[in-house]
Amino acid sequence: MTTGPGTPREFSHVIGVVGAASGFGAQMLLYLEKERPDCWLVAIAERPLRWPVERISTYRLAQNRVGGILTMSDIPDFMQQKAWDMFLQGHELTVADIPDVLQLEGVDSLIHVGSYYDGPNPEQFCADAQIWLRAARIAGVCQFIYLSDVRVYGANADNPIPVTERTSTNPNRQHRYLADAEPAAADDGSPAAANGDADDEMKVAVLRTAMSVSANHASPAADELLLPAVTANRKRSFPLQFLHEHDLARAIERVITQRLDGVFNVAGDGVVDSLDILEWCRVPGLPRHAGAGRSFNSVGRQLSKHPLIMSSAKFKQSAGFRFKYSSARAIRAYCHSVILEPG
Repeated sequence: MTTGPGTPREFSHVIGVVGAASGFGAQMLLYLEKERPDCWLVAIAERPLRWPVERISTYRLAQNRVGGILTMSDIPDFMQQKAWDMFLQGHELTVADIPDVLQLEGVDSLIHVGSYYDGPNPEQFCADAQIWLRAARIAGVCQFIYLSDVRVYGANADNPIPVTERTSTNPNRQHRYLADAEPAAADDGSPAAANGDADDEMKVAVLRTAMSVSANHASPAADELLLPAVTANRKRSFPLQFLHEHDLARAIERVITQRLDGVFNVAGDGVVDSLDILEWCRVPGLPRHAGAGRSFNSVGRQLSKHPLIMSSAKFKQSAGFRFKYSSARAIRAYCHSVILEPG
């Protein structure tokens, strides 16, 4: 663990970020550091942080996972002393430590980057969200914020336009883990919420976002779907929707400030014609399904047939929020800076 100047107790608010070393997690830390001088940050990640942050405690989460619980009876007598020495010398934050760390740091709000995680095992990371949710409750955290994305709805022919938070999630087969990982919020209509399993004391906010992009980064959803979708049908136009990552950071800060509770769609205003995007990112030799593996091309084609357009009305009204970037401005920034001028 490393810390910056001061201590968490000197600040009025402590915000924890699980998956802080992801691309968006790193940008969010920088945004919160700038916009919330009253807060202390706690970063938890399996990898080192990308950029230095001043007011922060950082924890490295052990990557190794052991099934079950190891007891002293499992270790031969002659190896027990050595086992203890090795453990104490190389101890990192483990799952068992999570509630104690959150309580020790006095975390008020915990952000889980969810589907925005771009590490080596995103399915496991998302599955662990329930562990973090339980740990937050044990530690007395006031608010849990989970980042999901549009893929949980699935590109289906019977989707309404626009999709609202009341629309049933029906993800494509390879995206089911994203929907399964979402925590139950008080108003999401899930069986857990209906049965009273959603926590009554801790606020739980789930943000389902459009494909998120910026001038130097794209979310895993955009990396997977964007180019396959716009190149799947080069002659027929269809609408697409985007969210600038600066607006997503602003939205998270607003959720924290207003202690919002529930499921919210978040997407930039307006839609963008797929043929316009193809023109903006036109580069010589652009392959038909550039930027995606073969297994994802069918999802890109499906998205071109059954566009996913979300309504952000609920979030705008609940948070009093206005987007600074429209869908068009967000994707133009990405196309011009990342695709046309990479690196």
